[in-house]
Parts: sequence; C-alpha cells; structure tokens
Amino acid sequence: MTDPTQEPVPAPDLPGEDLAPEAQVGGSERGRAANAVLLALSRAARSFLIYEPSNEAIRNFLENLRNATRTFLQAHGELDLEVRPFELAHHGEIVYLDRDRERSLAFRLYRDGIRKVVLRPGLDWHELLKLLEVVSIRYVGVRQAEDDLVVLLWKAGFTHISFDAVEGFVADSDDEGIEAEGGGGGEGGHIIDAPADFDLPVPVRAQMVKVAYKEVPAPALAELLREDDTQAVPELAVRLCEELLAVLADPHDPLKFADVAPQLLETREFLFAEGLVPLTLRLAYAAASANLRDPADEAAASEFLQGFVSAQALSRFLHTLSRDASDAPTEVYALLGALPGDHLRTLVEVLALESGEAQRRVTRRLIERYVADRGDELVAWLDAAPAELACELLRVLRYVDPDRALVAAQHLAVRGELAVQLELLHTLDGLPETVEANRLAVSFAVHENREVRARALAFLAHRRPAAAFAPLLARLKKDAALRLEDSEAELLGETLAAIGPTEALAQFREWCKPKGIFGAVLPGLSRLQRASVAGLVHLRDPEAEALIRAVHERAGTDLQAYCSQAMVRRRRLARAEGT
Repeated sequence: MTDPTQEPVPAPDLPGEDLAPEAQVGGSERGRAANAVLLALSRAARSFLIYEPSNEAIRNFLENLRNATRTFLQAHGELDLEVRPFELAHHGEIVYLDRDRERSLAFRLYRDGIRKVVLRPGLDWHELLKLLEVVSIRYVGVRQAEDDLVVLLWKAGFTHISFDAVEGFVADSDDEGIEAEGGGGGEGGHIIDAPADFDLPVPVRAQMVKVAYKEVPAPALAELLREDDTQAVPELAVRLCEELLAVLADPHDPLKFADVAPQLLETREFLFAEGLVPLTLRLAYAAASANLRDPADEAAASEFLQGFVSAQALSRFLHTLSRDASDAPTEVYALLGALPGDHLRTLVEVLALESGEAQRRVTRRLIERYVADRGDELVAWLDAAPAELACELLRVLRYVDPDRALVAAQHLAVRGELAVQLELLHTLDGLPETVEANRLAVSFAVHENREVRARALAFLAHRRPAAAFAPLLARLKKDAALRLEDSEAELLGETLAAIGPTEALAQFREWCKPKGIFGAVLPGLSRLQRASVAGLVHLRDPEAEALIRAVHERAGTDLQAYCSQAMVRRRRLARAEGT
C-alpha cells in the first residue's frame, strides 16, 4: 500500500451500481467528513462481491477508507454513530443514507441488532481492516445464522471500536426482518411463528405507583457502564468460568467438568489471543483450585491445565511482549510455579522454535530458573541440539553457571559448525580464567577457519596465558612459508608480544637482524619480519624501534611501507600512554 499521507485516491464506481441512493449527506464539515468515512467503508465492503482481491480497484477502495478515517479522527476526534434502519446519524446529523436493503450499510447493522458504533482516536489500520472484514462477511455471506454482526464484532476484540446492541425478534433470512415503510403483509408475505402476545399492549399494573427519580451514585453508574462496554468481556468471561467451576463443588448438582469444558476452552483461547496474562493466570488458578468430586473430572481438569503451559501457550505469551522486553511478566513465573509438568523441556522446545530476539531472550531468562537443579540435563542435551539451539543454551549456562558452561564448551569443541565455534569463544571470554579455558582457546588458534583463529588469538592476547606462547610461536614458524596470510602473521606477532614481551623481543631480534647466510634465506622470513614489526609496535623497550628500522632498511617495497606505518602507530601509542 502506498504512503497513507498522500491525498485520497478517487475510488472507482462499482460496476452496474447507481450511487444515487447512497447519498452524499452531511451539512456541516464534521458531517461531510463522517459521510466520507461511511461511504468509503460501505463501498470497500461491497467491492469484494465484484472484484478479485488482487484487483487495483480494491487497493483504491482501501486507501480511501484509510485516509478518510484518519482524517476524521485527527480533525474531529471520536466518531460515534447512531444506527437507524436506513440511516446513520452523528450528533443528531444524518451522515449516511441508503434505502436499498441489498446494499445499505445502515440496514445490515440495524437488522442484526447494532444500535450504536463508536470509532475512537488511536484506531490503527489493523483494527480498521478487522472492522472491514466483519462488514464484508455480512455482505458476502449467504447465511450466517450463528455469526451475525454482534457475534463477529465481539469476536474481533476491538480496542478502539465499541458498539451497543439489542436483543430482538430477528428473522433468519436476509429477506426477512424490517419491512419498508408501508410494506405490511399481503400475498407473498412471510409467516413468522412469534409468541401469541408479542404485539399486545403491555399489561397494566394492578396498583399504580408514582415514579420517583433517584440519582444513581457515580461509582454504581460507572460499574454499569463498564459492564456494558465490549472491552469488559474478558473479565466477564473469566467470572463466568469461576462461577461454573464453583458449581462443580456442589454434591447435589449434576454438573460435570465435561459440561463446562467447552466454555473454559473457549475462554482460555480468547485470553491467549488477546495476550491477557493476568486474566489467564486467574482462570488457571480457578481451574486448579476447583473442588472436583469425580476422578474423571480431575483427569479432564489436569489436561485442561496443561494447556496453559504448553509450548504453544508459552509462545503466545511471548508474542505479547514488546521488542525491548528483558524478562517475562511475573504472572508467567507464577503460572509455571503453580502448574505441574516438565517446564524445562517445554521451554527448550519453545527456544528451538522462536525466531524473534525478544522471545528468545525472555525464554532464556525463564530457563535460568531451572539450571541449578537440572543444569546437567542441559549439558547433556547440547550434543544432539541443533547449532542455533546449542548456542542459546550455552548463553544460559554462561550467565548462570560458569562451571557448567566450561564443561559444555568442552563438549561442543568437537562440533564443526562455525556458529557453535564462535559462540564457544564468546563464552570463554566471559568465564573466569582457568587452565582448561586457555587450553581450549589455544586449540582454536589452529582451527581451520580463519575467523575462529582470529577470535582465539584476540582472546589469548587479552588473557595472556604464558602456556600459550610456545604453541603459537611454533605455529608461526611452521606456517610462515606456507599458507599464512600477512594479516594473520601480524595478529600472531601482536599476540606473542602481549603474552610474553621478553621472550617475544628475543625472537623478533633474530628475525629482524638475521645472522649468517642461512638466516638471510630463512623460509618465510618476510612474513616472520612482518609479524615481528606488528609485535614490536606494542613493546615499550627502546630496542623495538631500532629493530623496526633495521627491517625497513632491508625490506621490499610492501614491507617498507608497513614498517613506516608501524613506527607512526608506535609513537602514537607511546604518546597516549605518556611514555
């Protein structure tokens, strides 16, 4: 869809329709803006009867609806609509009029019992599309006896859209219901089996009493309005479930858990979909504390409770979190603590399936609570875990249990995946210095992958374990004349200088000022000298610069340029250190 800040695109007329009955009404600026919204909504809904979803016309209708709605809400605030049989009124002003039953948006709303619709500021495109979907279903559907507009609007669970509805006598057929003005019975009329006295006058009271006005207290009025609001449905649904579960404790009542299970399941799925964690926990507690008399009921209740802590349920909870979330709500911890099950294995399953960074981060935090008691199981799972999951579990261990993290790193060292090897080095960098960790890093310094070798050398240069000097020096001598690249030779020289400055200076001296004819033709001498110059940059011994100059005087063009750069870097470092 194009940028919504652009001017509305004129929507094409629907083929074969006379637009005159759907009048452009509204005398005030506010009324005309409301009329634009309703015309756009009605036409977009009816367009699905005519065009294929990929048609360009559909796109134009959607753009007009989005722009008109946003313009009204930004300029005039809340759009509240009174629904009449063929009209929609806003603040007493008619803003929509269409007397054609087949196409009138007002008639379809009124026929299904809707009497008021309110669109509030903050309405986003996602909710507006859901409203359009609901209206479109009633245009396209042939019969929706169980899913009229009231049910569809309620199921949509809007945040910035509310509605008022009435219960009345409504026919099943689209052709029945409200008759046009002057359209009584007659030939071809419908026969409806209504109660015999539904159209009789209201019975007169035996004793008339004087009607007296009594002001309703504000808190009581607010409570009534809250119950009437569609946004109170989740609370009411949970309360209904609690009352049903309470009935099960009555030994004289024949109600069984299987009888209330459909209501409980539907409520649970509704709460999951809306991401209402506190109410979900309340429903779980109600089911867990229910006084069940029948073993069959207890088994069914246990199965129902397991649905709260399944991998699917936990994933739904995680997807309600913001992108910067660092931990799960306390209600999720309470849910895991209150309900039985192998939650660690479930959380590992969730961690393997989730791709979002926030979801993985929070899942790792949830797993951390089980490491103290079941950390050895996590280490055992690493061998068979996919590479990405193994890395995630290693992060958990590194943060909570460094000792187990080192054991896990030794387990994973034999695996060849690059991601695992890099995560191992990252883990070692966060663990306390030990002989085992240093030995593992030295083994990575001769790894077949260049990136792994570079990370390992950086780790050793930072930790400076003396035992790493000899194997690194041997590797530099062995590979200098073979596969070693200049950049890696430089990194090896810097690492040797960091680990053993005195020993490195003595070795660099031999390479920078080779003695005898055999020293001058030493295999790989140029690369050894490059490694020496790289290491001498970081040594504060006065002889270091003299050795760099000695290489500069005898080296080729490339190495001479590198020596010049090295002397400049060395002096800058000396000034920064104040020496």
